[in-house]
Amino acid sequence: MNRLAHHQGIHKFFTMLGLALYFSKPVMKHLVHIVDALTTKGFAGTLTDLHHWSFHPNHRTTLSHFFTKSPWDEETL
Repeated sequence: MNRLAHHQGIHKFFTMLGLALYFSKPVMKHLVHIVDALTTKGFAGTLTDLHHWSFHPNHRTTLSHFFTKSPWDEETL
C-alpha cells in the first residue's frame, strides 16, 4: 500500500490495536485516510473535506460507497 510518511504511524497504531485481524486491507486503507483527514487542521466534517484533506487517491464517491454499502458488524465496532 502506498502511504504518505505520517500514514505509516497511523497504520502501525491500527495494527497494534489488532484492527488488521478484523478488517481487510482496503478497509484499513480507508480508515488510515479517514483518521488523517479528521486530524488535519481545516477539516469541517463533510465528505468532500474528508476526501480533500486525506489525500485519498480514489474518487470522492468511493468514500461514500465505503460508508453506505460496507457490511458493518456493529458488535465489533
